[in-house]
Amino acid sequence: MLKAIYFDLDGTLVDTLPLYVKAYDKALKNQGFYFNDKEIVKNCFSKTEKTICSNLGIISKTKEFTNDYFSGVKNFYNKAKLFDNVTEILDFTKEKELELVIISFAYRWYVDKMVEKLNLSKYFKLVIGFDDIKRAKPDPEAVLKACDELEINSNEALVIGDSKNDVIMGNAVNAQTVLFHPDNYDLFYDIEDLKKSNPSSIIQNLKELKRILNHI
Repeated sequence: MLKAIYFDLDGTLVDTLPLYVKAYDKALKNQGFYFNDKEIVKNCFSKTEKTICSNLGIISKTKEFTNDYFSGVKNFYNKAKLFDNVTEILDFTKEKELELVIISFAYRWYVDKMVEKLNLSKYFKLVIGFDDIKRAKPDPEAVLKACDELEINSNEALVIGDSKNDVIMGNAVNAQTVLFHPDNYDLFYDIEDLKKSNPSSIIQNLKELKRILNHI
């Protein structure tokens, strides 16, 4: 029996991936790297700032790069918006008496500020950010932490996110997994590569989650 849903934040609830590209672009250019959007995604997404700088051979510039990147992130707060149907689907899940959790790769200060800005706190019982755990996605530590907090088994949870890491994280502990992949996500992900992570379901619109939940 399904008892909880664990949502990724960026790219799943909030339409921020294009904004992240801009923030990374600014920080990269300040270090002399002029990448196109696909190269930015490949070099930066789902990686820590230290890893990015190490891979680019600028480890000594990690602090400067990080400050530039965070400056760009802070500039886009007011532009960040929820995806279509987010409020509708969150209301629906609450009606079904499901516990809701956010599990994000982003730092907690950012997650908390975004949750507050978009009035999401009333929906979520628990929020887990990058600095709340020792091992980030795709390690299932965050899922197990949420299950412990909610006092449920991992197979009673559903994990939904836009990346392979979200799916792998959920599958590792036998949670149900849903991959969110809108039509315009080809810039950020190769859908065929994502499918290799074996999500339980793939949806293009969050409204489709209703159908899945009604059949669980």
